[in-house]
Amino acid sequence: MKKWFLAFLLLLCLTIILACNLPRPVPTPDLEPAPVKKTSTPLLPTLTPTATEYPYEQCGWNWATQPLPDLSAQVQSAMEAAGLTGVTAIAEAYGENCLNANGEAVRFAAMETDFRVTVQVSSLTDRESLGNLLEQILIVLDQFPVGATPGPQAGYVGVTFQTKDNELRLWFLVNDGESARVLGLRGAALLDKLQNK
Repeated sequence: MKKWFLAFLLLLCLTIILACNLPRPVPTPDLEPAPVKKTSTPLLPTLTPTATEYPYEQCGWNWATQPLPDLSAQVQSAMEAAGLTGVTAIAEAYGENCLNANGEAVRFAAMETDFRVTVQVSSLTDRESLGNLLEQILIVLDQFPVGATPGPQAGYVGVTFQTKDNELRLWFLVNDGESARVLGLRGAALLDKLQNK
């Protein structure tokens, strides 16, 4: 029995090793930005699909996050236009870098856009007020759906409520924020639902 198990385990390992080293298909242009030239600036995804065909290149894929300064500025402006004060918003793309044989990142494939929002508040004990503030933030983020942001899938929202000496952190899927509001949750109930995601 042990010999059969060891043979099965060896076969499984070989299958995984071979599968990981098979040539990967050429990435589709609508999911990735154009190839990036070596510069001193970070690799940034583009919101506009390109028609560039990529020559086959063996990639070592590595999870990565890329800042989105232009989108961050748009989200920040939208927060301010909604009358939200003491709020700082940042957008970033989450995906994978394609690493060439030299270990250099030659392109970035965005999977999703995540939003991180920090809110200065006077107290963390008034959960009804925090939940109402959270709802206002989510309404602003509704203006930046999948299709208008990098990546084919919805990402995450991180909201940090900060006082002078304490903070409350939330991290949940964009879809969970939408679903909670569709259920009619508001105020403390919305905060409770999304805090437990």
